[in-house]
Amino acid sequence: MKNILLSFTLIISLLFAWSCKKEETLRFVVPSKGIVVAVPGGSGSTSFEEYNISSVVPTSVPKGWSVTNIDMYSNTITVTAPATFDDGEQESGTLTLQGVTPIGTTMSLSINVALITEEVDYSDASANCYVASKPLTRYIFDPMVGGCATPLETAYVELLWQSSEDLVKYLDMCDGKVVFYLDATDKDKSLLKPGNALVGAYNSSNELIWSWHLWMTNNDPTASENTITLGGMEVMNINLGAECNSNGSTDGQTIFDSFGTYYQWGRKEPFLGPKDYTFPSNSDNAMYNYNGKNIYYEYVASNATNGNVAWAVRNPLALIKGNKDNGYDWLNEAHDDNLWSATSKTESDPCPAGWRVADASVFEGLAIATANDEMDWKEAQARYGLMFVDEATSTEHFFTAQGRRNYLDCRLDIINDNPSLPVPWAGYYWTATVDGDDASALWFDLTTPTRANNVIDTKRAMHRANALPVRCVRL
Repeated sequence: MKNILLSFTLIISLLFAWSCKKEETLRFVVPSKGIVVAVPGGSGSTSFEEYNISSVVPTSVPKGWSVTNIDMYSNTITVTAPATFDDGEQESGTLTLQGVTPIGTTMSLSINVALITEEVDYSDASANCYVASKPLTRYIFDPMVGGCATPLETAYVELLWQSSEDLVKYLDMCDGKVVFYLDATDKDKSLLKPGNALVGAYNSSNELIWSWHLWMTNNDPTASENTITLGGMEVMNINLGAECNSNGSTDGQTIFDSFGTYYQWGRKEPFLGPKDYTFPSNSDNAMYNYNGKNIYYEYVASNATNGNVAWAVRNPLALIKGNKDNGYDWLNEAHDDNLWSATSKTESDPCPAGWRVADASVFEGLAIATANDEMDWKEAQARYGLMFVDEATSTEHFFTAQGRRNYLDCRLDIINDNPSLPVPWAGYYWTATVDGDDASALWFDLTTPTRANNVIDTKRAMHRANALPVRCVRL
């Protein structure tokens, strides 16, 4: 009888412990990554999900902001933005909330809050690249379609990489749309932090199925002041992915900001360049995930498994080395001349909506400007590029020499990183024009102190596994 009582007591104790453990199962999350408010002094709300949370209290609020309502019946949180910014009030920040269970256990979560001055909606302009040139702005695009036609079964999105920490804010997918927010710089609220990022689309099986390039720049490349006319076409005067055109400046940061992103011919995926404009040790620029952790590229050999478009799309951080048996294309078996087009937008085109990769005819009228021959050799070296003249219009345009990622191992290459050597740098720009096994590129270099001997080739044949910069032309 005593053993029966002991067993019964043990069972009751276990059941009580199990019921307590079950009671303490908690859930306290916000599906949206943030709350944005459109006007100073205005309010915004978001929903939250909870299980076994009896009350919610704010524990940390950005200066000037206030939590005006926490409704436990509708599970909504409402905040109000600062009405003025005269005493250090914050345009954006992080709100921390604490959920409390019936027996006093706590669980915290953070919500980003921001005041936006504008909203840019790209939902009706699908592309593989979206330009963001306004700070304190919410951007929207459609994640259910690829570059221009491919339907996607996107379940959620994630930031794959960004070129500097804390660049893309509050990336989220809500009601079938992707939204993200760009903050202003601390020193100048009219400027954003420039750079590049890649957003990945995942299906319900957690498979990466597509990616989009976010191009953050303070110089809107589509604005008339940032375009030029070449070969009768309107051309961006900024490299795809760049912050500016250096215009022959010898300032290191300006030169670096003019480089932009690099592309293997026919791929839509952008790749960053060197960590510094001088190509120290030919090292890659740093990349970060949403939490500030470093992200790195893969360098893979082209073979039957990964030397195809479908694999490249699913692996946007992989640079695919040239396949010798296929003319040093990154594709394994047969060239695909239609990945980019000299006349229209393609599904793999890396340019923003309304733009495409320039074809070779755009650059045909360029020649090296005489001004290059009149300057000191060292000064010419320090400019990292050449001034060209459009012989049809006599207008001059500067093109940066930002090297390439070579076709053999996809590593960075600017000829050499020693400015005392006779060939300090070379410039390459892809075109959409194919040339047999290769594709045509604008190419030039600084060969000798007598720059009349320098060369520009507007249709240089380049192996397609090279990753080169791109200039976009309006459709």
